[in-house]
Amino acid sequence: MAALAAILKALRRAVGRDLGTLEAIKVNNLFLFVALLVAGAVSSGQPPKSAYPFFVLLGFLLLFPLSSDPLARIPRARLGLWPLSGRQKLGLRFASLALSPVTWIGSLILWRTARPLLALAFCGLAAAMQGALALGRCAVQRDPHWNVLGGIPQFPGRLGGLVRKNLREMLTMMDRYAAALLSIGGGAYRIFGAHPDAAAAPIVGLLMALTLSTGAQSLFALDGDAGMTRCHLLPLRGWEILLAKDIAFLAILLVLLLPLDPWPGLAFGLAALAVGHKPSVRADLPQQRWRFASGNIAFGAMQTVGGMGIGFLEYRQGPAVLALAAMGCAASVYYYGRRWEREYRLRGVRPHNSV
Repeated sequence: MAALAAILKALRRAVGRDLGTLEAIKVNNLFLFVALLVAGAVSSGQPPKSAYPFFVLLGFLLLFPLSSDPLARIPRARLGLWPLSGRQKLGLRFASLALSPVTWIGSLILWRTARPLLALAFCGLAAAMQGALALGRCAVQRDPHWNVLGGIPQFPGRLGGLVRKNLREMLTMMDRYAAALLSIGGGAYRIFGAHPDAAAAPIVGLLMALTLSTGAQSLFALDGDAGMTRCHLLPLRGWEILLAKDIAFLAILLVLLLPLDPWPGLAFGLAALAVGHKPSVRADLPQQRWRFASGNIAFGAMQTVGGMGIGFLEYRQGPAVLALAAMGCAASVYYYGRRWEREYRLRGVRPHNSV
């Protein structure tokens, strides 16, 4: 029993740290936007119906990390080395279920609604999602061609390899999949709606750009120390490395915007990158894969207000506004690329191709 208690105590700490990473959504631009919708509805004395679709979207995506197996946090090789009997391993399996957030949420649903079928349906959905992920991992192990991220083609040009690497990193953040669901919903409404509103496409596009904008504040967060060192050893200037990040970000945004009116959303994305270069270069905003991006509230507010304003202006005035946003983003890339070189040089490492 002492061995099981020690293992469960360590698992509890691991689950707590994992749940702590979910708090990043508090400083995510999409979450802040939803919070403003709720606050506006409550202050006016109306139910926040406009925020319900976003709650469903965020809840569905958060269910993937919440429903993960607590025992999966223990490396399989280490678990195999522990001197546990079959009965102890079975007891550990059942005891670990109590540490799963899905169990807590299912119990809360049962307590508040007194509807066991609803609680079982919720737990069944979480189990089905984890089963699908497990099948996907097995398929990748059997045949690497099933690895969608690994199948991203090499891009041409001097920065092609970096762009490919950045795309693979950015597609491990949940913000991209939230934007993809918005793109699917907006495209379906535009194609199959009986009388679709002409203004709906650019508005949904702006919401998609807002969903992705938090990640523009931490473009280097997933590289890690080793990745940063490799970047500085490349025969590239700082602005080129930052440009490769921007190309990957804008490529994802543009593909998702294609079912809609892409230009207002693209103008928002350029503005979000121009604002996000400073925290990307100067601030330390750690991120974790398969979570929502976290950011800074002040920069998030500038991204949201500035991006929305530029996006609406582009919708009304046309491509000239998009060109101005691109010029502003290019100037920001050059300036903060040089700042990125200087920051690293101050830490005692000289970039390979610095002047």
